[in-house]
Amino acid sequence: MSQRNLVSWTAMVTGFSQNLHYFEAISTFCEMRIAGENPTQFAFSSVIKACASVGLVEFGEQIHCLALKFGFGSDIFVVSNLVDMYSKCGVMVNAYNVFQEMECKDEVLWTALIDGYAKNGSFEDALSAYKNMVKEGIGIDKFVLCSTLGACAALKALNFGKCLHSVMLKKGFELEISVGNALTDMYSKVGDMESASNVFGIDSDCRNIVACSSLIDGYVEMDRIEDALSVYVRLRRQGIEPNEFTFSSLIKACSSQAALEQGTQLHAE
Repeated sequence: MSQRNLVSWTAMVTGFSQNLHYFEAISTFCEMRIAGENPTQFAFSSVIKACASVGLVEFGEQIHCLALKFGFGSDIFVVSNLVDMYSKCGVMVNAYNVFQEMECKDEVLWTALIDGYAKNGSFEDALSAYKNMVKEGIGIDKFVLCSTLGACAALKALNFGKCLHSVMLKKGFELEISVGNALTDMYSKVGDMESASNVFGIDSDCRNIVACSSLIDGYVEMDRIEDALSVYVRLRRQGIEPNEFTFSSLIKACSSQAALEQGTQLHAE
């Protein structure tokens, strides 16, 4: 393009970022600045997303400073992506500080913080943030439910998880595959295999290897080897392909002398 302007530069940065060409997005943003163009909030959001995806937190910090210089410190798109970037790069102190500086927080911003806490192992903080989100009257969606259920699973917080299950039912998310997977995993990890099995059986058409693996692993941890093998047989009959997590749990199950024959058969597959 012979004559580039702010719109075309922004479109290029955004396009590269949305199509997973993150380094191209970052280099195009730099070229944009060299050309003397002042980035929009959309260009900032896209390049921050790119930094998050490739783990360039140092460069992301520079972009953060530049965004503040251009007056985008309160823009919800920029701030949400900053929280997400710092979370994905494991810098939760920065993520929280950016979050706190935002006066009007929406569900996207809250979800980015909670998901960051959960994925960085700060499970108690994730549950605390969820409680505060509810107190603020922010709408709950399937994404924040999945993140918070993950924290419950790690902490074996059964009662909290059951409260989230109730919220899920009220919101009509019971047939959402991602929520069903997270719920099955939570019940399995806390050892409530009856509830895990019930959730798993709500809609057989939505069964997938993630939920199956969670259920199998839960049965193995409870030393219910026959039940674990039964789930494996059912998933194979339904044409669901096992993955490395499935086999890891099954090998553990078959390590006992009584199940040695089944283990040999699985190894042959």
